[in-house]
Amino acid sequence: MSKLSTMEEEREEDELTGKNFKSPDKLDKEPTKETYKDILIVRKKERGKIVEVNTTNLQKNLEFLKSRIRKGSKIFPVVKSAAYGHGITNVVSAIENLADGWCVALVEEAEKVRKISQKNILVMKGTFSDEEDQFCQKNNIWIVVRDFHDLKTKIKKGIKNLFIKLDTGMGRLGILKEELPKALELIKSEKAENLIIGAISHFAYSDLEDEKFVSEQIKSFSEMTSFIEKSLGKKLIKTLSNSAATIELANAHFDFTRPGIAIYGISPFGKNKKFELEPVLSVKTKVISTKKIPKGWSVGYSRKFIAEKESKIAILNIGYSDGLPRAWWENGFVYAKGKKLKIVGVISMDMTAVLCENVELYPGDEVIILGIEDGITVYDIAEKTGKITYEILCSIGLKNS
Repeated sequence: MSKLSTMEEEREEDELTGKNFKSPDKLDKEPTKETYKDILIVRKKERGKIVEVNTTNLQKNLEFLKSRIRKGSKIFPVVKSAAYGHGITNVVSAIENLADGWCVALVEEAEKVRKISQKNILVMKGTFSDEEDQFCQKNNIWIVVRDFHDLKTKIKKGIKNLFIKLDTGMGRLGILKEELPKALELIKSEKAENLIIGAISHFAYSDLEDEKFVSEQIKSFSEMTSFIEKSLGKKLIKTLSNSAATIELANAHFDFTRPGIAIYGISPFGKNKKFELEPVLSVKTKVISTKKIPKGWSVGYSRKFIAEKESKIAILNIGYSDGLPRAWWENGFVYAKGKKLKIVGVISMDMTAVLCENVELYPGDEVIILGIEDGITVYDIAEKTGKITYEILCSIGLKNS
């Protein structure tokens, strides 16, 4: 498929519209911009689901987070994993004028961001090929060094704009405190001081639950970065804070913070401590069939649902391959025409059945799968399926945007 045809497909699937959007048939037409009550919604169809991104809430969330950071610190929203299911293009375009820079996991994500924004981008998992190194050098993109071996490789290649990853307690990527002297000796022996511009670490608690351990991480990061700066004779760009720390820990803000889930209106502290954050993502789908089933008839694999009376069901164009948790069938609901409808039977790979006794549904009608309605928020679905809110967003949201 040519690059041009791919771009045309994306245009056809995207839509900018207001909160009270018009006919869903418009999804198949050229994108439009319509604003209702100053709320702007981006709609994108992907497989059987229709994902809506409330860019107005997105902007408000970022403005709230910016109000929490200490003077002199900047904010680099995390837009990895298709911007937590919201779509990189959607998110970067909406908050480009509010963000100071960007964080991604992969170079391919950085490439999408760079097409929209010329602000600094930090690739948090680093690079994995000469081609990725060359792209980052050409486009002035910052690269995280994962460990000592990666540092040695990057120095040998003369790769610039490097951030040293420091393991202060997360236990994944990063150089440990006891490895620092060896790392610094390598940098100085190769006269590579000019290649190093920053340092990064990561909290082991997304919600800062263990205050003592979090404090120890802040202290360790401060000590390690001071040691590096003294040894190399230069100041580093330092970053440590996640969403929770951006909101609550000014002493961990350093040069820039890296909020992720809070940007998208979900509190890292859970549903009982939401602050001023407003959810950004909604997911809808369409009815593809309706039918009446007799008493005693079963629905779905393993016959988990048996009709106690003659019932009407609707089949929805979404399943677990679209990110809807299979376990959600036991407690799950959807909304259609203002009514709350129970999911019946096990969720299939690309179809879901709902009971629709209290509402008339027809093929083509839209159904809300995830939104702000009672019982189908990100918090609700995560809690009832034994997952975390991050997982719900990344699974049920957009995958390829």
